[in-house]
Order: sequence, then structure tokens, then C-alpha cells
Amino acid sequence: MARRASEKKDAKQLADDGVPTTGLLDLVPSAVSIQDLDFRIRRINETFRRMFGERVGEHCYTVYKGRSEVCLDCPMAKTFEDRRVHRSEEAVRTIDGKNIQVAVQTAPLTSPDGKVIAGMEVATDISRTVAAQQELVLLGQAMAGMAHYIKNILTGLEGGVFVVEEGIATNDKKLLREGWEMVRRNIERVSKLSRDQLYCSRDKPPEERVANPNDVVRDAALLYCDRVKAAEIELIVDLDPRVREAGFDPEGLHNLVTNLLSNALDACRFDPDADRKRHWISVKTFLESGGQFHLEVAENGQGIPKEMTSDVFSEMFTTKGSRGTGLGLLVVYRVVCAHGGQITVMSDEGVGSVFNVLLPLS
Repeated sequence: MARRASEKKDAKQLADDGVPTTGLLDLVPSAVSIQDLDFRIRRINETFRRMFGERVGEHCYTVYKGRSEVCLDCPMAKTFEDRRVHRSEEAVRTIDGKNIQVAVQTAPLTSPDGKVIAGMEVATDISRTVAAQQELVLLGQAMAGMAHYIKNILTGLEGGVFVVEEGIATNDKKLLREGWEMVRRNIERVSKLSRDQLYCSRDKPPEERVANPNDVVRDAALLYCDRVKAAEIELIVDLDPRVREAGFDPEGLHNLVTNLLSNALDACRFDPDADRKRHWISVKTFLESGGQFHLEVAENGQGIPKEMTSDVFSEMFTTKGSRGTGLGLLVVYRVVCAHGGQITVMSDEGVGSVFNVLLPLS
């Protein structure tokens, strides 16, 4: 009890006149706070105030993470314990509700007799650095995935060319048709890959013009009619007649729909139960309250494992192995974000998936 009373007295003295509140600390571009032994914030600099608000008197774990108790592996707790400098990387929430990554460094503050009476914490926003690191990892994954995908396309093209040459040599029209179909199919795969790469590499706002979203969805669905029919899959298209012309990016929406349809087709084609059930793909549109355009693409294919659904839009996601690149869903996600919309996915492995897209139209 006596020790605790002494610590509180030292902390009060620090808060009253032991720590400067103006000057050099306010020039530091990182969020600096002075915390007493109860992890209560006693002093802050201007950067902290901009990032987290005027939170003097509150506990650091409440300010940063909305917790009611000290965080696990808290660097400040370690500093209080061993009087050493500690570092960590943390995810915290700013005053405007953004989640950011910060590099945290803590150091002890001592009284003249050498006792630790408080700690200084410096939190530096490293969100851009972390994002850049993730982009590099993503780029590496994309390059590896595309290398396998392109290799498969080339194998398909070589096979098609061989069959065409055999058909020419033997004057076999059936072989010619089969070989040409193999070549055509793989040329389409190259074309789609190029379009997806170009769309993902562009850093510009959507090119809005007035059009009817239903027309775009209908045109995209028509592109897949023959392929779906050849795979003996039923295609259901149900467009809400209330949807009218509005301002949006038709090219972006077209890319979004074709990529969702391509994924739906593959989910049915590669379904392990393909021989035991009748597959279908459903494309529906709705006009929601407030004028939002609602697109739903569903299928009863192989589905996505539950543990993987949270990663669908966070990386180069694919369930096709070397048959896919993951670019398709990245294109879908970028189109939705460019329009300020929302996208969700519900999926059960072995049952199918439903993708819901909401786009606010101008």
C-alpha cells in the first residue's frame, strides 16, 4: 500500500509539473503520450491530439482499441516491469474511425531517485509502409499465379494447333472443328487475362455515362449463353424492369458481371459433384430504396470453404489452383470500390455461392 501511494504521488507530481506540454514534443510527427503506472494518459502532443483526440485522463487501451483492460503483450507494461525500451506493431483506431497500423516504442520516465513513475509512448503511423509491403506480396502472388495460368493457356493452344494440323493433313473436318474450338477457347482466356490486367493496373476514376445497368448485365450474360449451354448448365436471368438509366461506368460494370459469371461457370464445371446434380447460374437485378442498383449472381457449384470466405476480396483469391489467377475477383472488388458500393458473399462448400453487389447510381 505504501509503495502504491508513493507511485501515485510521483505520478501526480509528473502530471502537475514534471513533463513539458509545449515545445519540441508538439513538433514530433508521431503521436506521443505520457502514461502513469495505471496506463492512464497524462500528457499528449499535437500529433496525438489530431490522431486520437483530447483523451487526457483515459486509459491508453481504451483510447487505442476500445478495450476495458490492458492489452496482451503491452509494450508499456513491459517497460514498467523491466525499465527497458520496448517496441511493437499495433492495429489501432483513430478519432475518425479509421483502423491504422502503428509502430509503437515505449520508454521509462524516472524520478530523481531512480524509480519508474511513468512511461513515454511514441506511436508512428506505418499504414502506408504496411500497405506497400502487402502490395509487393500481392504482386508476387499474382505473378506466380499468372505464370501457371499462362503456361496452361499455351499448353491448350499447342494442343489445339496440333489437332488443327492433323485435321488439315487428313482432311478431317471434325478434327478441324475440334482443334479450332481449342484454339478459340484459349485465345479468349488470353484476351480476358489481358483485360483484367489492364483494369487492375489503371489508377483512374470510373468513366461515368448515362446508361441502363440492366442492358449491361443482359449483354454480359449473352456472352456466356453458349458456354453455359455447352456445359449443360441452366442460366437464369431475371432483370428488374424498374431499373432505369443512370450515371455509372458501363465498362466497369460489364467487367464485374463477366468476372462473376466466369467464376460461377467454373464453380459449376469444377464441382466434384458435377455428375450427380443439375447445375444452374442465376443473375438477378433489383432496384433498392434510395435508387441503389442491386446485382445478385448465384450458383449451386462447388462453393467456398467457410474458413476462406473472409479472404475472397483481400488477396489474389482463387479456388481453382493453377486454372485461375485470382484477378477476376480483384477486378470485381475494384469496380465496386470505384463506385462507392458494397459487395458481400455467402457460400457453403458443396452447396454454392451468392455474390450480392450494391452500387449507388448517380
